[in-house]
Amino acid sequence: MEFNKSVSNPMLMGAIELMKEEDTPEHRNMFIGELAKASFLSPAIVDPAPTEGADGNLVITPGSKVQFPMLTGAEGMRFFMAFTDMGEYNKWQEKNPEQKLPYFSLKIDDYAGIVLRRDAKGNICPALGIVVNPFGANIIVPREMLAGMMSAKAAQANQAARQAAGNKVTPFRV
Repeated sequence: MEFNKSVSNPMLMGAIELMKEEDTPEHRNMFIGELAKASFLSPAIVDPAPTEGADGNLVITPGSKVQFPMLTGAEGMRFFMAFTDMGEYNKWQEKNPEQKLPYFSLKIDDYAGIVLRRDAKGNICPALGIVVNPFGANIIVPREMLAGMMSAKAAQANQAARQAAGNKVTPFRV
């Protein structure tokens, strides 16, 4: 997670276009693969507000509280926003000029950590997932898909660790 870092995701945008043109298992897998590699812009409410540093860039005070706002749909469903680039982020800003917010660059793992977490009382996050480019492609990635992606990633890491350990075992000699 990085503060005010710009991102660009041309491969993900291409995968979204392919999936919208023809929704096939191959295109969905391509989308999921690009989703896993992508970085997104997410607006943030930072308290205390960031200040301008000596270099002219915004700086966050250590210990600041950061909240990521959610979009609420017509049926009350809530989602965190994930923008693929500054152009998509600006579409949201144009519709919400009163909310001139800084942003963070988040990976899908960051979103999963937020959406899948439980609070101190054991309550789940009220967000049902994330929405990629809500004022453009408007692709919903539900909580269950995020959980599946994280499980698959953990399984791959475990398999790689077992293989690495198996390749480094040296016989004991007396």
